[in-house]
Amino acid sequence: MSSARIPELQEISVAKIDRNPENPRLLFRPAELEQLTESIRLYGVQVPIAVYRERSRFVLIDGERRWRCSLKLNLKTIPALIQDKPSPLRNLLLMFNIHALREQWDLLTLALKLPRVIDLLAKELGTAPNERQISERTGLSRGLIRRCKLLMELPQQYKDELLAELDKPKTHQKLSEDFFIEMERALKTIERALPDIVQNKDRVRRVLIDKYRKGIIANVVQFRQLPKIARAEKVDISVVTARDVLLRVLSRNDYSIEQAYNDTVAAAYVDRDLRSRIQSLVERLTLYTPEDLDDETREQLKLLVESASHLLDAE
Repeated sequence: MSSARIPELQEISVAKIDRNPENPRLLFRPAELEQLTESIRLYGVQVPIAVYRERSRFVLIDGERRWRCSLKLNLKTIPALIQDKPSPLRNLLLMFNIHALREQWDLLTLALKLPRVIDLLAKELGTAPNERQISERTGLSRGLIRRCKLLMELPQQYKDELLAELDKPKTHQKLSEDFFIEMERALKTIERALPDIVQNKDRVRRVLIDKYRKGIIANVVQFRQLPKIARAEKVDISVVTARDVLLRVLSRNDYSIEQAYNDTVAAAYVDRDLRSRIQSLVERLTLYTPEDLDDETREQLKLLVESASHLLDAE
């Protein structure tokens, strides 16, 4: 059985290197590049890049930032580990695993390349890869893959809009990957629970984006309240009430998610949580004997009994 050739370390011409067209990373923020450029100017390239030969040139596998900075500094050569040319699938998987082990890229860049990885894996396996197989080969956690899939499924216009947003300095960004992920999760749950609510998903997305930009939706976490409204039946709230409130939230107006949540299910979920905590406490107390209780625990139980008695006597 043949083994891969040991990478060869050489100083190669910076001008003979090309970026890898399969590299998921699309955004290189100026502040990050400036800091690295200054470091290379003072100390040189301390960690070799990784490349493979392509006729008379080289293609990057790892180290595009170091290469870009070297170009900016007009360096003639750069230390490089020259590897065997990988297959298209291995080429992508190398870069995904570099991301998983070392540097964090924008999630959208992974999401844009993940369909290609899945397609190449399917050809290798003879069937569509499952989540576990994708995770094992890419080094991405299964939770991260699920988040990527929500971005993958966005219409192209929203991917373009998000990419333009991510290209701005952090302080100028309004929309984020988390915004779209939380919004899409919420809309999927609404569609499953109340299929007739979201008639035009693009229109609904635009309404929610507009409300977020205006501050009517204060933060992305509030999207998690929408599924609770959609599943109002679980806390004995009328489906008709839930439908009316959701239709209002998903329309152009100043009605917020937080207000909708408070108007419908907030109190019911608090009551359910309280009942659950009381039940859990009762079950735990059955495991104790009087001898198990220290003074502090006794005092807390007395306070609990007094509070409960006060509530019951007030009925």
